[in-house]
Amino acid sequence: MSEDSATGKPVAGTVVTAARILEYIGDHGKVYPRDLARDLELNRSTVHRMLYTLEILHYVGKQPDGGYRLTFHLFEIGNSVPHSYDLIDTARRELIQLSHDTGLTVNHGVNHDDQVLYIDKATPPTYLQLDRSVGETEPLHCTSVGKVLLAFCPEEEREATLQRLSLDEYTPNTITSIDELRRETDSVRSAGYAIDRQELALEVRCVAVPVRRPDGLAMSAISLSGPEDRLTFELIDQLLPRLTGMAERIQGNIAVSSKQRS
Repeated sequence: MSEDSATGKPVAGTVVTAARILEYIGDHGKVYPRDLARDLELNRSTVHRMLYTLEILHYVGKQPDGGYRLTFHLFEIGNSVPHSYDLIDTARRELIQLSHDTGLTVNHGVNHDDQVLYIDKATPPTYLQLDRSVGETEPLHCTSVGKVLLAFCPEEEREATLQRLSLDEYTPNTITSIDELRRETDSVRSAGYAIDRQELALEVRCVAVPVRRPDGLAMSAISLSGPEDRLTFELIDQLLPRLTGMAERIQGNIAVSSKQRS
């Protein structure tokens, strides 16, 4: 039994080791026991014992060449998280309807480990795909969803996050200054929405609004994305009331669902 350095409370070392192994496999796709032992500085017998246990529990699967991959069991568990918060179930129909009506991609994301994690999307039947797949991540500082999530979180938490972020430059429009990003999030909070001005990818524009908690902070954010020559600033002005109204309905649906469960 070891202790958490931050709290001093005891933690189960075997659970920590198992988590490190699962995260390593997730980062590398397929791994071999020798690589796990070397990179995680673990005894080979420990690695084999842990992998065997994780395989029995269906978290990993052994490949014919001796490598190990994660299984869909982890996906099933992870996919239950947003459902448990009613984020997907209450928003799904709204996302599909808005995408159908506008011909644009609608993304639904949350803040996870200082990144935008996309938990759902609705895509129009067009040849051009402009969004991330569900479960993928994007940076906070150069996406409309990310800027909304930063703007509508507690001030102390936002400042701590800003200090941790690596403000990598993806296009000439990317915000790479913490002071500029701080001003941007202040503006977003005041306006109630954020725009990605081709900050992550050229020729792509996005606009996002928060799905708020009862205290006004964001539990998630919803965005519309499209080619910059189609999703013009004039069209954004036209669609913002629709996007904001959708977020408000989702908030109301979540509140009703929560009352029904309590």
